[in-house]
Amino acid sequence: MWQFHEGAGIHFARRIRFLAWHYQLFEQVPQEKRGAGGGQSLLKDEQVQMVVKAHLSSVPMGDVTPKQFHKALNDQILPVLGLAVKNGLLEHMGQQWLLALGWRRTRVKKGVYMNGHKRPDVVKYRDDVFLPLMASYERRMVQWKPEGSGLMCVEPDLGPDEKRIIALFQDESSFHVNDNRQTAWCVPFS
Repeated sequence: MWQFHEGAGIHFARRIRFLAWHYQLFEQVPQEKRGAGGGQSLLKDEQVQMVVKAHLSSVPMGDVTPKQFHKALNDQILPVLGLAVKNGLLEHMGQQWLLALGWRRTRVKKGVYMNGHKRPDVVKYRDDVFLPLMASYERRMVQWKPEGSGLMCVEPDLGPDEKRIIALFQDESSFHVNDNRQTAWCVPFS
């Protein structure tokens, strides 16, 4: 047994010995006495589960943490339900409830984005749809023409009901979500 619980200490050994003695004497493991209400969790109440799940679904993905959830339980969820817990729930209980609800702490993995710009269907769309559409928009955009050692701004010639178009382009590398975050709590999709 020691090889599986190296460093667990004398308390662990005494607990195992007590459980073995109790089982020999009564042919059953002793009833667990830890936890509020004799082991009855507030999370087993359907109304509590419903309100907790509603709260978790309202929090933006990636922002759920045991600390945030613990604070919401004590400050919002339990008072709204009219449940008073002496001294409030511990932060550890927030983590236990998240686990019981199926949430897991997972590592945020960085992936490589492949845009497939050489696929035949993408090339066809680019040549037949996107580029002609952009060419039609260009006449309503500001043009920059070389002049001497600089550039000259040429305003578009707009009709009475036309508005100027300002193109905003995005490079995939310009937006980075969760760059500094190593882990996140999330619920697996079913």
